[in-house]
Parts: sequence; structure tokens; C-alpha cells
Amino acid sequence: MADVVIEYTVNVPNEQFIDDWSDNRTMTFTYRGPEVCKMTIPAPGADQTVASPYTQKLDGPVYDNERTVDVNVTDNPELLPIVDLLYGRPYEFEATFDDETLDDGTVYKVQNNTTIHDWFWPVNCDIDADTGEFANWHLESGGTGRQGDGKPVLVPFLRDPLSPKMRTYIAKADMFVEVVDQFELPDAEEAQLTAYKAALELYRVKVATPWKFENQNPFELEAPKIPMELVTRHREITEAGLSAMQGTDPNATPIE
Repeated sequence: MADVVIEYTVNVPNEQFIDDWSDNRTMTFTYRGPEVCKMTIPAPGADQTVASPYTQKLDGPVYDNERTVDVNVTDNPELLPIVDLLYGRPYEFEATFDDETLDDGTVYKVQNNTTIHDWFWPVNCDIDADTGEFANWHLESGGTGRQGDGKPVLVPFLRDPLSPKMRTYIAKADMFVEVVDQFELPDAEEAQLTAYKAALELYRVKVATPWKFENQNPFELEAPKIPMELVTRHREITEAGLSAMQGTDPNATPIE
């Protein structure tokens, strides 16, 4: 039987390897494989209720105590991400890249034909602890997932290279900017704040995504310094009790 070619769409993080979904970004991927895909479930260990299934593009043996489950992607399109992740990319797939230039002039390669395999881990399933038979796929429920109820639980690849010192600096810098940025400043200080925010953002990118920067050790980077004029202004604001003019919740009912 000829393979099918079916597109499907999933939610993805704003950027690969970063656990930030604030842009509500989606990507459309293409499954190329059999309409009915056979999944092999390894023999479970004692009291094991979760298994990591796999597929074989060539008909291989099913060993003792292994089980199989068939998924029809036409009848169950919501399972396309699961099947695609487990079936894998076509053998002839070749990654291609575009150049992207960062604010400091650094040029790095960005893959322009990623597949779901570049974003998410292969999925697991539940099995019956007594029989070893397939029970169910891990699907989202309760409105708390990233993909939507009834769709597969997809776990993204993540990298977190920030040291505690980096994380603390960035958090404090963000709070500093949030306070000062509420006010109209003299032109010179406004220019200083604009320059500092740009430097802070570049520092954030360099330490959070160091793989974009060739021959650069993020632990050797110096965090941008805050101009003393802005520090003085921040102190004046906080001492006047005006550091949260809009409150911690801008949608809250105003205080009478």
C-alpha cells in the first residue's frame, strides 16, 4: 500500500529549546508514512504502567512479551503527531538553513525545514500492568495542556544554560526596568534607559541561547551596567512609593 502524505498543525514554543509559549505559535508538519502504522510496545517490567513504543519501517520481529497496536492516521488524525514522531523522518531528508543576523552583527544558521522531530520527544503510552497490553496514549485533558484537550501530550526539547547568577541578574534587571519605564524621563535619561534595555536584551539572548554564538563562552560575558543616573531615579521613585503605579495586576479594580 502506498504511503499517505498528511499535514497537521501543533502548538510549538516561541523558539526551539526555550520553554516560552507566549506567542501562541503554531507549525504545520507533514507525515509521510503508512496509513495504518504498527507500533511495537516493549515487554514491560514489574509493575510498569508506562511504555515507550517504537515503529519499524521494515517488518522486523516482535519479540516475546512484546505487544503491537495499530493506528490509522486517517481515522485518528489527532494522533498524527504521535505516529510521525515514532515513525521518523524520510531517509532522504536533508536539513537546510537560512542565515539570521542578530543585533550585534552575529550571523548564525537557522534550520528552515524543521520537522516535529526537531521540537518534541517521542511519546509514551500507558499499558496494563497485568497483561502488558496497550491501554491508551497520553492525551491532554482538563484544559491545562499546550495542545488542547484530546490531543497528544508533546514534551519539547529544552535547554537551560543560565547559571543562578545570570538568572538573578536578569530577574532583577527586569524589575528595575519595569519600575523606571513607567515614567517620562528627561531626554538624556530616556536615552540611557533605551540603551540599557537593548543591552539587557542582547545579554539575555547571548546567555539563554549560547548555541547561536560561535566561539563565545556565555560565562565570560559581563552583564550590562546600569547608569547611576537611572539608579538614582529608581531610588527616588521607590522612596516616593510610586514603584507600582499600575499595581501588580493592571486589570485590577482601582483603589478608591
